Amino acid sequence: MPAALLARPDLPEHLTFAWDAFWDLSNDRALGFGVVGPIPWSSIDRYAGRVGVSDPEEFERLVRLIRAMDAVWRERMREEMKAADNP
Repeated sequence: MPAALLARPDLPEHLTFAWDAFWDLSNDRALGFGVVGPIPWSSIDRYAGRVGVSDPEEFERLVRLIRAMDAVWRERMREEMKAADNP
């Protein structure tokens, strides 16, 4: 098994939905000119509607969780791109 999968943290069950949503939505971000854009709010909204998130508080929680994960992921990507440019 790949090392990345062995090191993967066990998520509490209540966070699994947001984790899966983050990865489902990752392909919706804008890419270009060496910049990785954030997952658009409109994509999160559309996803939430499709999967039945209708409670406003639940939706806002989903947005906050995805935005937090996205910020960490984008920072990691910036670091990796910078390292690749400066070997």
